[in-house]
Amino acid sequence: MKKIAFNFNILLLLTLCAGSSLALFSCEKNNDGPPVINEVRLLDPNKRDSFFTESLAGIWVVVQGNGFDDLQNVYFNGLEAPFNSALNTSSNIIVLIPRTTPTEAVPDVPNNIRVVTSHGEATFSYRILVPPPEPVFTWASNENAVGGETVTFRGTDLAGLTQLVFPGGVTSNTFTVNTAGTELVVTIPMGISTSDTIRMNGQFGSGKSLFVYDNYRSPSAGFLANFEDGDAYFGWQWWGGNKTNSAGFAANTGNYIQIHPSSAINAGDGSWYSDNRAVMVAAGPWVADASMADPIDRYALKFEISVKTPWKNGSLIIVPNNNFNMMARYAPWETAPGGEFKTTGFQTVVIPLNTFHAGTGNYDPAGAPPVNFAALTGGSNSATLQLMLYNDSATPLPAFDAAVDNVRIVRTN
Repeated sequence: MKKIAFNFNILLLLTLCAGSSLALFSCEKNNDGPPVINEVRLLDPNKRDSFFTESLAGIWVVVQGNGFDDLQNVYFNGLEAPFNSALNTSSNIIVLIPRTTPTEAVPDVPNNIRVVTSHGEATFSYRILVPPPEPVFTWASNENAVGGETVTFRGTDLAGLTQLVFPGGVTSNTFTVNTAGTELVVTIPMGISTSDTIRMNGQFGSGKSLFVYDNYRSPSAGFLANFEDGDAYFGWQWWGGNKTNSAGFAANTGNYIQIHPSSAINAGDGSWYSDNRAVMVAAGPWVADASMADPIDRYALKFEISVKTPWKNGSLIIVPNNNFNMMARYAPWETAPGGEFKTTGFQTVVIPLNTFHAGTGNYDPAGAPPVNFAALTGGSNSATLQLMLYNDSATPLPAFDAAVDNVRIVRTN
């Protein structure tokens, strides 16, 4: 017989056995026949009337019936569960369903509880459910939001979450999750201090984000530019746009590059190098652990953007290492409601590296995609990056005012 220590208050149990109005326990012995299992309930006294025949493993339950005197063994689906005999009575067995209990997914699993005493045994039909997958965040509206901002996270199996743990151990228990368990909205707590994944805890288990949150505070390999003066990841080429930390763009995390031409841009105007129309990122290691022969479908370019003036035409053309034969195009207004894109603060942009294509003329990235890092960067893992405002449309671009920050290359899967 296996036994475990149990930290429940023994005095409470004795009080229950003495006839407390909350008592569900019987202290009388009955060895006249084999034991009988009548039902199973949760240990929580507030839920003592909740009886069930299935559950996840890893929870405390009370097996109720009679004839449990001289208890020797308790099994869940054939796996023996430790118990503390001092807390059990002839009519109640307090036991933790082991987390390693075989589930209903295991072939030929008995789906039962078996109780063995010195004078017989009993079984009770009971299913151990397959636990849901761990919750995961796969996307955030802003991966570098500051405290007080409202951020939307998307992912899988988010239903049942009870706590979020942000970098630095800062927690939040106040958020909303949609009924499908695919989207969560939370106000970022104050005091985030380090760069890490977001941890999440819930009634069905724990999980984490698939991206590094608060990345600008502790840049890692693949972080190209945060534009902070004196920082190892400053990453600016000192021209193209306006480096500033003005409060004109709310909730900024320090310096950013403002793309803000002084006048309208004519149709077909590709003079990106003039009038504050570019973000010029200096050379830096894209991915430290990636060979130039590695495929790029597991990596993405990320940055934060805040767009103040409604963006209705034109695009940001993105080029690695000054190679205009390889480019990506970012024009979110094309799929925005009403054909107009504007943000209420910074939000994260994700551009998979396999969406870079060879240019086919007129700054049109419609050719073949690169086969590996070497084809994308020209063979070097220390490459520059240019984000350039073009008016590649047939109508003038009347105004443009946007900020870009935290340029990085990250692995996405």
